[in-house]
Amino acid sequence: MSLTLPAHAHQSAAVPPAPRFTDLLRSEWVKLRTVRTTVWCLVATALTIVGAAVLVAVKARSQGPRTIDVTVNVSHLGLMVGQLAVIVLAVTAIGSEYGTGTIRVSLGAAPWRTRWLAAKTVTVAALGLVTGTVLSIVCFALVYLCTPAVSGSVTTPGVVRAVLGVGLYLCALSMLSLAVGAILRSTVGGIVAMFALVYVVPGVVALSPLRALERFLPAGITPPNAGWTIMQVAPEWLGGLSPWAGFAVLCTWAAVAMAGAAWLLHTRDA
Repeated sequence: MSLTLPAHAHQSAAVPPAPRFTDLLRSEWVKLRTVRTTVWCLVATALTIVGAAVLVAVKARSQGPRTIDVTVNVSHLGLMVGQLAVIVLAVTAIGSEYGTGTIRVSLGAAPWRTRWLAAKTVTVAALGLVTGTVLSIVCFALVYLCTPAVSGSVTTPGVVRAVLGVGLYLCALSMLSLAVGAILRSTVGGIVAMFALVYVVPGVVALSPLRALERFLPAGITPPNAGWTIMQVAPEWLGGLSPWAGFAVLCTWAAVAMAGAAWLLHTRDA
């Protein structure tokens, strides 16, 4: 005598239960922190950003008084180069999976592709947020304490937001970089594309008749691109958008790129 199971029983037996999002986060964090590239990128970011702040702080001892907005701005000088290491970290987090073929293992263990991509994005973005916030506070404190006289204080409107904005900027930049790496499925391609977007395109636009569009670019090395407005005490003076409007533009770039990456992840084979 044979026993016939309902169709839904076969389907439920064939499809494993979806993993908890916290489990995916834990898995992605283990992968991220055990990769040597992550350590080297974080070290490079810290050395570049803090190193530049130390040089500025030493020079500040022999200079006259500064306004608080200038003090904040010069404490961010190392970010112009240091952000590249964050870009490399974020792109490598996804590009290395395609380069080594481990993407098949990752998606085999977690076939819910959107959830898996979201977990990887949250992990990388959180690391960018914490790294940027800690380094910015350290750099600002160094420059502020070493400057003989500062007109203004930490309580001046916009100062706290500008200092903490470095973490927000690197968080959103990490998301954008990871999405570009996922779209191109290449570490080298993703790094080159992001390098061009951050370091080349703003300069080209600034020297062209389209200069007014520079403030809508997601990132760069100096204002008035959208990303840097969140880190400026008074970005409007430099021709940029308002702080939160600029940050919203950067987040929009990241969200659109991430939506494209998620769609391609579903429509392409691993």
